[in-house]
Amino acid sequence: MNFFGKKQGSPSGDEVIADGTNDLRFDDAKNDYLYLDLLPEEMPDEQWAKIKVMMNFFKTNHHSPAVITGDLELDATARFLNYRDKKQLFLAPTSYHNFYDELHHRGSGNSSHANLASHLQAHLTAKTVPGSKNTRYMDAENQVVLKIERDRKKRVRQISYFKDGRLTREDQYDDHERLFVSDFYAQMPNLQRMTMTEPLFQTTSIQGLILNRSGVAVVNGLPLTQQYWLNNSAGEPIKLFTDMNEILVWWLVNNFVHTDRKLYVDVSSEIFPALVQLPEMQSHLIPIVHDGADAEALQTMSTSAFLISQQFSSVAKQLQQSRDVKVIESWYQFMS
Repeated sequence: MNFFGKKQGSPSGDEVIADGTNDLRFDDAKNDYLYLDLLPEEMPDEQWAKIKVMMNFFKTNHHSPAVITGDLELDATARFLNYRDKKQLFLAPTSYHNFYDELHHRGSGNSSHANLASHLQAHLTAKTVPGSKNTRYMDAENQVVLKIERDRKKRVRQISYFKDGRLTREDQYDDHERLFVSDFYAQMPNLQRMTMTEPLFQTTSIQGLILNRSGVAVVNGLPLTQQYWLNNSAGEPIKLFTDMNEILVWWLVNNFVHTDRKLYVDVSSEIFPALVQLPEMQSHLIPIVHDGADAEALQTMSTSAFLISQQFSSVAKQLQQSRDVKVIESWYQFMS
């Protein structure tokens, strides 16, 4: 953990260095409408339908929203990698802003390409399965040392490292085979099994890095202690968070608090409860209501505007007396 030796003399978790190196800002202020959604690895019909409803709403109202999207967990960043370049999901001339994409490019200068473990491959025996995009590299004892996963274009997307048959590290790469995320694992005691004669161990993520194109870590996560450090362009920690969603909330507030932007967020989103509680986001946040449980909870929300699915038109009528409520098409109509 020598990385955290740099923390000495740096601000506390409640402060941020005001030198501009930690700014994460949208660069095209012409777009006032933004839509936040999280795209899973395999897009279910319901998710596609919700996106279609929202894009139809924006088109009808002549809005060209920027879109913020991506999975937010370090151990699920592959989902973000799968979808971050799918700009065709959204209406032209929609701009495409991505939380992780902006982190990825922070402080980037010369692109840093990894050696893709070539120094190890020469001493190992490669084994492939016909039809598979994965290659396993075995040592003299026939134990797996490396596993390299490639996409359809034969680009390396992930390299997994093993020691004594146990996973120790996973590196994920972008479309240009640049190292983007690195997760480190260790065998940790499973406390639920400590009563047995011999304690059992489990493979646990102990550190995760999100890197920019120059190979500098912009987020350093220590999941076991619930520490997620946002770093400046030099890789120095400048602000502490307790989970990755806190970083996204902080980033959104910085992009909205001094503007007239509007942010559309599904009420069922895991990040919505944090956003709706922030007084500085009340004039910016527009909840999207797609199901009955969320519709019943509207009365307790302090935001003054909503988008609500038309099957809950009776609820919408009750709210319209005191709030700006727009009825949108129901996502289930687009399922067929």
